[in-house]
Amino acid sequence: MPHRQKQLNAFSRLLCYPDDGTAQTAEFLYVVLHGELSEAASEAAAFGAFVEQHDVAELEESFTRTFDVNPDCALEVGWHLFGEEYARGMFLVRMREEMRKYNLPESVELPDHISHVLAVVAAMPDVEAARFVTACVLPAVNTMKEALGKTDSPYRHVVSCLVSVLEQTWGAAKVESRESRDEIRSFEKTGFLDPSEVDPLHRTFPVADFTAGCGSACGGEPEVTQLQMQFPEAIARQTSPTPNEARKP
Repeated sequence: MPHRQKQLNAFSRLLCYPDDGTAQTAEFLYVVLHGELSEAASEAAAFGAFVEQHDVAELEESFTRTFDVNPDCALEVGWHLFGEEYARGMFLVRMREEMRKYNLPESVELPDHISHVLAVVAAMPDVEAARFVTACVLPAVNTMKEALGKTDSPYRHVVSCLVSVLEQTWGAAKVESRESRDEIRSFEKTGFLDPSEVDPLHRTFPVADFTAGCGSACGGEPEVTQLQMQFPEAIARQTSPTPNEARKP
């Protein structure tokens, strides 16, 4: 298994519900990062130290408190990119197609969960992975890092470590402020900007032409795209569930 894929698989395991193998995975990350990315290795070590000092039940409680209660720290990439906007449905469909393309198994988590996203990145050719990480993954994970930085959760070390590795491998992505993103959305709604000029996902890793003809962005009914016609069962409603709603039985 390639070195990069092993690292991303380790992050996927750490950002899923903890188990008896969590400590070993954190140790693995520290070992492979030590010497090549010292800052990221330090973050892995900090998380590993927490795991060693607490039992699995305490770690499970910390995971739930960190990711299942506060939407700002949710592990769904599409949630951070689009929130409750209709575009997230398109992103979920695209992620499921990418998983099928690379024969990656689904789980109880939504297709845009970070564990699935990182598995897709690991399976992609380098050029395509670079576009996907720059356009989608780094902006979302940086948003998660910012939110976790305001908490004392040990998982802030895991996400910070992940950002460092992604930036080291594919280059730092431009992360816009919330005010900047709101301004862009305002311009998009009034038609002054071409969405492909301001939306890195649409421009470099297109999901679907969900902004064509204004559609739901202008408050009207969303248009039926070619992707929807191919996968009508995948988008049952205009807005996708919030991360917390998706986990409800």
